[in-house]
Amino acid sequence: MTDILLVLGSNIRKYRKEFGWTQQLLAEKAGISVPFMTQIELGRKSASLEVIQSIAVALGIPYRQLFDEPDTAEPPVRNLLSLEHRLSESIMSVIHEEFGKF
Repeated sequence: MTDILLVLGSNIRKYRKEFGWTQQLLAEKAGISVPFMTQIELGRKSASLEVIQSIAVALGIPYRQLFDEPDTAEPPVRNLLSLEHRLSESIMSVIHEEFGKF
């Protein structure tokens, strides 16, 4: 049986890196400290369900995906979610830039 904390941490790190985010950026988006994010990713600390949900929301994925064993993850779906999330952020950035001109 795989250690759930290691699976959780590994998945958080994997999704974070797919987005090209630093631990600091994800921690800020999730509302937790960088040291706590580091400990979660390393599987050294457990997180409350609320924290796990806030991380999932920040990543734009269902929280259940954070618990998928490595061999059960579906790369095409994960890649689409990553692309969708990046596209949304890019669109929002352009909108903020345009409205900031007024």
